[in-house]
Amino acid sequence: MHILIGTGQKPLHAAAPGVRVLLLTDQTEGATARRLAQYGSLLDIETTFDTALNTLLGDPLGYDLFVMDCDGFGGVAAAERAIATLIAADARMRVMLVSCEFDEPAYPLGRRAAVCLPEVVSEEAFRFGFDHVLRDRATVTYM
Repeated sequence: MHILIGTGQKPLHAAAPGVRVLLLTDQTEGATARRLAQYGSLLDIETTFDTALNTLLGDPLGYDLFVMDCDGFGGVAAAERAIATLIAADARMRVMLVSCEFDEPAYPLGRRAAVCLPEVVSEEAFRFGFDHVLRDRATVTYM
């Protein structure tokens, strides 16, 4: 029996291009927006808290992912308000939060739990969070 261990390999990225993402940010050309665009996301960006929530709740097609750069909107407390609003409206989307209030990345296993990333995080950790939050997303295929 041979056991091979690959080193230096890049991880398989589970999330396919075309993920509908609503990003709430005060930095429209910041790192979060750039990363999401690089992944091939269909990215909509909102810069005001209420508009972002109204867009999420009023979208007839539904977003796959809500990403919030928390620091420009009141930090984690504002993120908690946003999530509470989404839950109260019975919205069923994945959530990723980015904030300087987080010391290290958190990749919870619960499907309704948000992935939490520090504002300064490596490309690999951000991509892992993106793939992790979308791990159970059904892939769309065309025939």
